[in-house]
Amino acid sequence: MASPTLSQMRAVDALARTGKFSRAAEALGISQPSVSTQIQSFEELCGTRVFIRDGHTIHVAPAAVDLIAKIKIALKCVDEVDMAITDKTALKSGLLSVGFSAHRLIMPTLTAFVRKYPGLRLTTHGGPSLELADAVLSGELDVATISQAVPDKRFASFKLFDSRVAIYGRKDHPLLKKGQLKLKDLDGQDMVLWNRASGTRTVIEEAANKYGVELKPVLEVATLDVAYAAAAAGIGLAISIEGEVRADEHIDVAPLVEPELAIGHYLIALPECRNHSTVNAFFEVAKESGSSADGAIPR
Repeated sequence: MASPTLSQMRAVDALARTGKFSRAAEALGISQPSVSTQIQSFEELCGTRVFIRDGHTIHVAPAAVDLIAKIKIALKCVDEVDMAITDKTALKSGLLSVGFSAHRLIMPTLTAFVRKYPGLRLTTHGGPSLELADAVLSGELDVATISQAVPDKRFASFKLFDSRVAIYGRKDHPLLKKGQLKLKDLDGQDMVLWNRASGTRTVIEEAANKYGVELKPVLEVATLDVAYAAAAAGIGLAISIEGEVRADEHIDVAPLVEPELAIGHYLIALPECRNHSTVNAFFEVAKESGSSADGAIPR
């Protein structure tokens, strides 16, 4: 049985990323007919439709999502070989895609990495922990920092630090004036919660169920700026990792101390990509700088 060629896989990856034959051709530096030929040959090899044509836009067929993820990972391995040959692993060039669930907590590592490897280009993406984990699995991200109670066995992981859960809301909220909160203080309170892809929400909801505390979600959000704005407007109390959100003229922040809900902040990568030079370099920098983030519980 014939195997897919590298050119075919690069064409498939480019079309999956861009959604248009013209943009895929531009990204690869080849003609549009060449991309079409490579895609057709690959689909014939697979014996199934990989892409769905919707007018002028191309979408990955649902049955081909896992296949596209494998192609992305395979191409990362090929690029690693190219880098070893041309760059001699000096990391003077290359690209690393980084995801994070809390920008303030990853900033010490990002800053140290950029200073140490100024020739590398970084792309970043923020979002809830579970969505970031899926992006690493699909090959969309090389590494990500996510919050979760225990490490996910699907990944090569390094715990950067543990943090407490914190609660924040509008300035002078009577509960927050106490300076520290107990979980029972949140019983029946209006809450602004992250969507269910959030690791922090998962931890606090599990604790609330365990201790018989009723959280009252009035708004579900997907980004930190919306959560902050809603809390500052007095819509409800919001949750975060300690250090992720700081008190200012609009909000007050208080740690949750009883029970003290520690949540781990992990750097993750696919096991098959863990030793790639850029990924390994990011892990090494993270080990040196990660625990310096605000809100980290000293080891």
